Amino acid sequence: MKTYPIAIELTVWFDLGLNQYEVTIDGISKISVKRTDDVLHSRELTAAETQILLDAIEALQVPLAEETQAGSNNKASSSYELIIESAHFSLEFNWENLDVEACNTNAFESVTKLASLVQSLDLDH
Repeated sequence: MKTYPIAIELTVWFDLGLNQYEVTIDGISKISVKRTDDVLHSRELTAAETQILLDAIEALQVPLAEETQAGSNNKASSSYELIIESAHFSLEFNWENLDVEACNTNAFESVTKLASLVQSLDLDH
């Protein structure tokens, strides 16, 4: 199946810094990872990895979750921004680990799964 090129950008903020992931799905798919220390890693993706990403994108659902209580003593240990763009769509998701933990449903499952998948493609992770 030939699709329009797709770009995925994932930024993960955590206690010790941040990681930025850029994935391009096209004729030659690749991932680039930049860490807080500005070390950049890049590599091409295999056809199997590309297909897994496409399957995860097709399975995305908008997370509808209940608003969390203000004044909570819990502090987020990580937050995420996931942007997926192509010729016919542009999606942006933002969430914190507390959103996922406070959700009684699996509302964030598809976005956290795609974020985890992108992170797992980083061989130096």
